[in-house]
Amino acid sequence: MKANHIRSIMQNLLILFLILLLAIVILILTPPFRSESVEVKIKSGSSLRDIAKELHNNHVIPSSRVFELYVRARGSERNIKSGTYRFMPLELPIVAANKLIKGNYITQKVVIPEGRTARQIALILESNNVTRAEAFLEAVNDIELARSLGIPASNCEGYLFPDTYFFDPQSDSRELVSQMVRGFFAAIERIEGSKTEILNPQSLHQRVILASIIEREYRLAEDAPLIASVFLNRLQKNMPLQSCATVVYVMTEHLGKEAPSVVHYGDLKIQDPYNTYINRGLPPGPISNPGEISLKAALFPPRTDYLYFRLEDINTGKHRFSHTLEEHNYSEIIPKGL
Repeated sequence: MKANHIRSIMQNLLILFLILLLAIVILILTPPFRSESVEVKIKSGSSLRDIAKELHNNHVIPSSRVFELYVRARGSERNIKSGTYRFMPLELPIVAANKLIKGNYITQKVVIPEGRTARQIALILESNNVTRAEAFLEAVNDIELARSLGIPASNCEGYLFPDTYFFDPQSDSRELVSQMVRGFFAAIERIEGSKTEILNPQSLHQRVILASIIEREYRLAEDAPLIASVFLNRLQKNMPLQSCATVVYVMTEHLGKEAPSVVHYGDLKIQDPYNTYINRGLPPGPISNPGEISLKAALFPPRTDYLYFRLEDINTGKHRFSHTLEEHNYSEIIPKGL
């Protein structure tokens, strides 16, 4: 009798186990009904239980508890990647789990061109639904964030490296800024290579300001180093840089005007610390976020005795470089081809 009783208990336990196992299999293989896709953001540091609840609340999985048990049984509770995920209608919970574990989150391709200001970059990011422009600029101007990233300035302007990025939609603005700044310092390492010149943070910042002006002045890559040499020669002689790019920066970023097609003589007299026509030396900060060509030109400029340059060919973007003001002025009236 006792053996039969034990056998009966074991059979009942086995039946209960099989029923439970079947229920788990059904729940992990049965998608909840949803007629549309849904996007769910998994925050960094979220616990598996919080993730399961978030998925259940968004009708991605039928049972948060079963989902949690399944992920733990796989030993993958620490492998779920943060990010924004898109789940399709009738997508199996087991497929949803694999997506989270592999990190197949949504990314948005965003191209940040060279020479854009932080304000312009913020608008690009907002138009691509990556972050709000206001939130991005708040992060750019966070002095504590800038200092933590190794920037010797009160903001990150000039250090937002232009590149092609793949961002998580609705990303944290501070992380976006950090990623772009990391791209900047990676570019500096590539540029320096085996060269022995190592700049301290303040000296590097001066070169970044210079590079930001070069970025807005050159058209052809071959001209960038020569433009750098012109500006450095003028700085050494205490001559004003007289860069039209700084005037345009004042007009667009400080006065809120549209970028002018032509800079008039009256514009050169605008009272602003960034106007290098009326102020000697470099402006107080970068006027754009320069790319690798401009950074390299500013860090390792050639030795020349040029003091002037002007656009020679509007179609090719070629500049003419001069040693004296007389030569510079004369070049304005030389017939093309002579």
